[in-house]
This record gives sequence, structure tokens and C-alpha cells, in this order.
Amino acid sequence: MYHYFITVGYGNVVSAGRILTIGIPSSAPVKRDMAEFRKIGKLIDYTQGKKTRSLIYLDNGQAVASTMLPETLAIRFVGRAGKKDV
Repeated sequence: MYHYFITVGYGNVVSAGRILTIGIPSSAPVKRDMAEFRKIGKLIDYTQGKKTRSLIYLDNGQAVASTMLPETLAIRFVGRAGKKDV
């Protein structure tokens, strides 16, 4: 398990070890997922009212809405994965 955090926008961070996948909310399945997560109270919205550009699925059954592009989040995740914790 990773013991570091990645920034998901506006100073908010998510534990890298909890991330399962990152989806694009412009696709119908991810839109449905986001609506369902919101309905059951399992959506963490870090967009501050801006356009949602990615939905981060977590291993605890929650999801995080972010304004950052999935590619940007992936670069942050992969770029940090090879570094040792200090």
C-alpha cells in the first residue's frame, strides 16, 4: 500500500493507496456512477462548483469528484510511485 497523498485540486488530497481507478465523467457509465454515489452519500465533491473532469474510485466504496483531468492525476500518481518515502 502506498503511504503518500496526491493533490486532486484546490488543496485537497487523496491517499494514493486508496485509488482503484479514475474515470471520465463525460461517459454515460461514469455519469450514472456519479449520480448514484451522490444519491447514497458516498461522493466526495472537491470541485468547488467547477466542472467535474474526473471521478476517482476509492477502495472503500466512495468516489471523489475532481476538476483535474485523469491524465494529470495519473502522472502525479505514477510519478510519485517510484520514489521512496523520506
